[in-house]
Order: sequence, then structure tokens, then C-alpha cells
Amino acid sequence: MSKDKKKLLGEVLLENQVIDRSEAEEALFENEEKRELLGRILIDNKVITEKNLKEALEEQKNTSKRLGEILIARGLASQKDILDAFSIQVRLRLEPDAEIGGRSSHLKRIRNLRIPISIKLAMLITFLIVIIMTVASSFFYSSQKEEFIVQTMRFGTTMVSNLSHNSSVPLLENDEASLHILLEEVSKMQDIKYAMVLNKGGIIKAHSDIQKIDQQYTPIDNPVQITKNDNSEILSYREGKNEILDFSAPVSFDKTALGTIHIGISLETLQKKIRRFGIIVLLITTVLAAAGIGVSFFISANFSRPIIDLVNGTVEIKQGNFAFRSEKRSNDELGDLTLAFNDMAEGLRKKEVIQDAFGKYVNPEIVDMILKNPDSQWFQGKKIPATVMFTDIRGFTAFSEKTSPEQVVSVLNDHFTIVTEIILKHGGHVDKFIGDAILAVFGTLLEYDDHAERAVRAALTLQQALLEERSRQNGELPPIRIGIGINSGEVIAGNIGSQQRMEYTVIGDTVNVASRLTDIAGPDEIIVSESTYLTLGKMLHARRMDPVTVKGKLEPLEIFLVEGIASEN
Repeated sequence: MSKDKKKLLGEVLLENQVIDRSEAEEALFENEEKRELLGRILIDNKVITEKNLKEALEEQKNTSKRLGEILIARGLASQKDILDAFSIQVRLRLEPDAEIGGRSSHLKRIRNLRIPISIKLAMLITFLIVIIMTVASSFFYSSQKEEFIVQTMRFGTTMVSNLSHNSSVPLLENDEASLHILLEEVSKMQDIKYAMVLNKGGIIKAHSDIQKIDQQYTPIDNPVQITKNDNSEILSYREGKNEILDFSAPVSFDKTALGTIHIGISLETLQKKIRRFGIIVLLITTVLAAAGIGVSFFISANFSRPIIDLVNGTVEIKQGNFAFRSEKRSNDELGDLTLAFNDMAEGLRKKEVIQDAFGKYVNPEIVDMILKNPDSQWFQGKKIPATVMFTDIRGFTAFSEKTSPEQVVSVLNDHFTIVTEIILKHGGHVDKFIGDAILAVFGTLLEYDDHAERAVRAALTLQQALLEERSRQNGELPPIRIGIGINSGEVIAGNIGSQQRMEYTVIGDTVNVASRLTDIAGPDEIIVSESTYLTLGKMLHARRMDPVTVKGKLEPLEIFLVEGIASEN
């Protein structure tokens, strides 16, 4: 880069207020650190590669050219690229805490890198599997290695002890032939390096190598004592690369010391066996770890799938799709979370349609009252004079046994629709459906004095509606005929249930008597209690029936069969 170009570079930076005059003059000089930084900036900005920078720096060592000039001459960078990189270099000097643009963006991308939870979980499980398998394998390997060594020591100790016992008499009698026979049998065993019998003076009386017989025994150089007791001693030493265990035991006769037995066992075979076992353990560990990694990815994928479903479901709910439901994929906490999410969605859906849905069971004005005053007195238990009406289909059990389930449900729904509409029309509300029976109440949610009249008129209207319905069916289905029981009196009304499920209902003797009257009523009959009869007076056309005794009552009940009611004015 020429002097004019360097001046131009400084002037451009000055004009753009990137540096001041003193910094512009300093920028004309370039040391090795700045060259390296400039090259790094160009690499991070993807102008040049590592190879390009290395070659340019090599050329610069043999010339007086500046790095930017070399890169421009090679066609690797433009003057604008050098200017932009130098601007960043100057800013880094002005702001030591600032990061290179490209490097900063890389770090930011790494920090903001979104790693799916399935990958994180898989990595965690993999890490734990590798750690556990490594620890377990190391422990198993160490245990087996120790066991191999212990077995070898036990074998050597037993062998030298037996030789000590069997060689006492031959050694006492100086019977070298017998001693030789004993050692010859021992020497044939695998890994036996040597076996010898020494007399009390340390002279070798028998040896697996016959050339050493009658020689003075030379003690082992620099042995490591492993164990020693009155019966035996074990030393360890190395002979080249081979480790040998020397087992020795005293030879005595009638408590008189005669000499010593020595057996040397090579650990070469044992070490090969240990190495072979280590390789097997490593292979098994690798296979199990690989299988564990595969299982971990499978488990993590299954673990994250319900979470992804819930995220998608949250988006759907946010967009107002309250009908969205997540699939329950597992019978665990995630499955419970999915069910809870679906329950939440269902709750939101119900909240959207609660007024319309509740309006199917109670009058619209009652719905408005409940929604406007959710904490009103009607939620609390209180005694209210009311009339309770039960309806029950006669012969329904026989009908359901002869009819398909789909048709049974369809008939019931049609019947309940008719009954509900009539009850609502007369100011009552359906308390609950009990199989094929209905419990309706008049005078609780909305209190009025003529609740008994409303109940009886609803019952008569219902009978007429069912009669008309039967005439339209033309015998296609068995006719639905119901028995109705009505009783008036005080009931306890309020929200009854648990914290998990509540329902507004009525309880008490009045309800129980109404249920008993329904059991008495035959097909197309309306039975009312004496209290209902007296409440309506001459308005009610009814025929007195024989008193009946019902469960829960000591005295017989006066009951009346309804035949009609005076027309409304």
C-alpha cells in the first residue's frame, strides 16, 4: 500500500469520525499483532480464508509490503474490504471490550443457538450412560484383575505348602532322586518358572533346572515383599518385562528346620488373560454404550414429542381454536399434563358456550342471574319451599334389552328433549338425569308461590306430548309411557359436592317421597302427595287412592291420582 493510499485511508477514517488525528497517524504503522488482528477480521467477514492469510503472511516476511497491499495484489480483497476491516480494528482499540463483528455474531449465534430439548436430554442420558458404564466397567475390570491375582497367589501358596510337606523326608534322607521327581511334576504345570529345594545351608539339593543342583542359592535382587507369615513368603520381582512371583516355605521334620522350598510363577499368562479380559470389557462397554445412546435418543424423542404437541396446542388455543386436543402419548406425568391441557381447552370451550349450554337446562333468566351473580345466595345451602317431580319410563329395561344401544340412546335423547322443553316452559329446571328417569324441581332457582301448580301442569302437558308422539310413530317403536310422582314441601337446595366437582341440587324428605311416588305410579299416571293436593285445593282434579306405606316413613301416605287441573285464567 503506497503512502498516498495510507493517507487516503486515514483521511477516510477521519472524515467518518472513526478515529482522531493521532490515531490516524498511528494507523500508518503496522506491527505483527495488528496484522494478525486485521487478518482475523477479514476471515470473520468471510473475505479471505485461513489459507489465504497464512500465504499472505509468509509473503510479507520476505517483502516490505503491508498485509492489505498483498491481499489486494493477490485479488483476495478489495480496498473497501481492507478499509472496513481496518475500521473494525480501530474500533477495537478504542473500545477494548468490543468484539469483532463477525466473531461477535458467531458468539451470539452460539449463545442463541436453539438446541431442542430432545437433543439436550439425549446428550444428558448419553453422558450418564457413558459415565456409569465406564465406572462399572472399571470396577468390574479391577475386581476381576484382583481376583485373578488372588487365585494365582492361592495356587502358589498351596503348591509350595504341599511341596514343603512332601519333601521333608527326602530332604532329611538326602534322597535327591525323590526330590527331583517331586519338582519334575510341579515343573510341568503351566506358568511355573522354576522350582527348587534348598537345604539348611542354602545349597540347592533339587531344581527344575538340573544344572543348578548343588549350587549355592543366590537371593533375588530388589524383590518386593507381598506377604509373609510363619508358613510362607511371597516376593515379586521382574525378569526383563516379565513379572514373577516367588513363593517360598520352610521344610521341617519334627519341628527341626531342614531347608526351604522355592517356586517361581510367571505372571505373563495371567497378564495376557487380564489384557484379553480388558479388551472384552471394553468391547462390551462400547456396545452397551452405543445401544444406550440409541435408546437415549429414542427416549428423548418420545419425551419431547408430547411437549411439541403442547406447544402447537398452545398456539391453536391462542388463535381461538378451543376444539384442539393433544394426543396422550404416554401414561406418565407428560400424559397427565396432556390431559390437563385438554381439560383446560375444554374448560375454555365451555366458558365460551356456557350461557347457551346452561340455557338448555334452565330458563334464560336463571342463566343471566347465575352469570351476573356467581357468588349469590343461591350457591349456599338453604331451605326453600318447592315442588319436586320425578318421571320414569315404564318397561324401559325390557325395551333396552331388545333394542340396539344406538337406538336406545337415540330414543332416550329424543324423550329427554321433550321432557326438558316442557319443564323449562313451566318454570322448572332439570336437576339431573338418572338413567331413564328425570328429577325436576320447581321453585328453587327462581322462587315463586305457584310451584306446585307449575309442576302438575308440566306433568299433564308432558303426558299429552308423549301421547301425540306415540300417535306419530305408527307403531315403529314400542311406545314410551312414563310414571310421574310429585311432592311439595321444603327442600335443602344448594351447591353440593367436592372441591373437584360441584352441582346445584336439592335433597331432603320431600325429594325422597317424590321418588317413592314415582315407583307407585303406573304407565301414564301422575301421583301427587297430600301436600301437593292440599296446596292446589279445588283447582286440582284428582282421585284419592288407598294410603301406601313407603320406605323411610312409619305412617302410610295419602296419595292422589291426577285426572286434570282447572284451566288457567
